[in-house]
Amino acid sequence: MEEFIVMDIPRLDYSQQLQRLIDLGIKSSTEERDILSLKTIGYYKLKEFAHPFMVRNPDIEHYDGLSFEALVKRYFQDKNLRMQVLHAIESIEVAVDSQIANVLGEKYGAFGYLNFSLWTNRKKMSKFQIEQAQFFFKRDLKKQASRSALPDMGKTKNLDSDGFPTVWLMVDTLTFGGMVHLLSIMAPANQRIIARQFNCSSAELLSWLGCLNLVRNICSHNSDLLDIRFVTTPLSPTEFTESIFRGNSEAGLLIRANRIAVALFIIKHFMNIITPNYNFHEIAGSIYRVTQGNSGLIHSLGFSDKASIGKLNGRVRK
Repeated sequence: MEEFIVMDIPRLDYSQQLQRLIDLGIKSSTEERDILSLKTIGYYKLKEFAHPFMVRNPDIEHYDGLSFEALVKRYFQDKNLRMQVLHAIESIEVAVDSQIANVLGEKYGAFGYLNFSLWTNRKKMSKFQIEQAQFFFKRDLKKQASRSALPDMGKTKNLDSDGFPTVWLMVDTLTFGGMVHLLSIMAPANQRIIARQFNCSSAELLSWLGCLNLVRNICSHNSDLLDIRFVTTPLSPTEFTESIFRGNSEAGLLIRANRIAVALFIIKHFMNIITPNYNFHEIAGSIYRVTQGNSGLIHSLGFSDKASIGKLNGRVRK
């Protein structure tokens, strides 16, 4: 039998961790303060936020010129941004859930949503796929409803003979991902009705909510939001197209529509409709403080210029 040798990795104390970061090119000016940051944030979390500043050399890991103070500030600005973004996304989630309940309830009644063949896309889904989706949805709904803290969920008048809640209660059990999935399998006519409530096409609605679902997960798991790179580039809200960075490079047109800027403009589009007076001051402020007017940093986050960041505070319509 083949034997596997597990190499022991030595433990580094906080002073040694700081020295390791210094060896990687991160400048430390106050050892006591920087060690305290390592204790409260953690070595690998700080390295995660340093990654965008790594010198691009496949043979060496180096962060030339990055200060420990700037790195810690970036972490806390990202934390502030995540809190503000999560707050806005929750408002969007509630608004979309409400529209789903309104459409399905009005067209198919309180419990019609349980019959997937009524409202799903029968042109793209086979009968078996519809039945399969319905089975797993009902199975999960039962579990979620049983754990719900909503007082009305326990009232028999709000339940069918099998114990399933009305569509208006059902949407309160959905996760963000579950909501996106329901929208994705809806018949096009149903999708269009909901999309119109948010001044967008069905394709835009699904693209935007898929993007925000990823952003929400990042916010919930304390990951680096500022430096997000979407594998699938979301559709840009047309009113903010010019605010997305586009620049000339040797390889041709450089477009950064897969960075945090597009997600923030998507949130802005939704909130202009849901809560027109929503305060984006803290969100924009976090971006201003991180970029500090540096065009390179502004472009790296997907904004075309400093003025584009200000669009988050303005009232823009299509």
